[in-house]
Amino acid sequence: MNILFIGDIFGEAGKKAIKTELEKIKIKYKIDFTIANAENTTLARGLNWNDYNELKNYGIDFFTMGNHTWHKEEIFEILSSQKNIIRPANIIDSEEISKYGVGTKLVNVKNKKIRITNLLGSTVHFKERQTNPFINMNEILNKKDWDIHIVDFHSETTSEKNAFFLNFKNRVSAIFGTHTHVQTNDHKIYDNTAYITDVGMTGPMYGVIGAKPDTIITMFKGESDRFRLEEQKGLYQFCAVVLTIDDKTNKPIKLKNLIIYEK
Repeated sequence: MNILFIGDIFGEAGKKAIKTELEKIKIKYKIDFTIANAENTTLARGLNWNDYNELKNYGIDFFTMGNHTWHKEEIFEILSSQKNIIRPANIIDSEEISKYGVGTKLVNVKNKKIRITNLLGSTVHFKERQTNPFINMNEILNKKDWDIHIVDFHSETTSEKNAFFLNFKNRVSAIFGTHTHVQTNDHKIYDNTAYITDVGMTGPMYGVIGAKPDTIITMFKGESDRFRLEEQKGLYQFCAVVLTIDDKTNKPIKLKNLIIYEK
């Protein structure tokens, strides 16, 4: 089985990348199931109905999210009504947002039970609304109801992602880091778990993690103390990984990284 995991889809450029590249990739790599992180799709923050339906129509089978999950009001209805989307699992129960959707789901693909889990790292600034992802992951592992288990770990730092991987290796099929929008060159399979620190961003090629450069540069120059995530336009990049699972053992046997630049 071949599973495509697409890194954070960001704005109009990200949607254009999906529209232009996805079908070709699915044919070339004989993809059976496509997962994408969609937390930055709508105006750089969140996901609305129009964009959800557009991406689904382009061929994305399942969606994960992140700390920007709740920026669009429509997401509450999407999470409550749609079976092919999850949000971070480790949200404090007392938070109102925890009442909408779930953070892990089991789906059936070609007679395989695939569990997809979405977690927020402790290093993501989220006003301390998340619980410890290591503890939450241990609770999810008690389910033991899957053939294949893929985790989207939405975390800020390479150290936390590496620690998470080394703690949960040989207990899940894959751990794919998201959130930082820059693909790392460390994709590997170790102790029966496929891993990459960050899958990268599917969005504007010449932005600063997708944003207009000027809005971020002024902050780093000390001319502004505000981080403004205003969507950059222009050429796209497409970042993803292709995971190959052995149909007999359900173990990962190959992980390929993809970066495609619009010309």
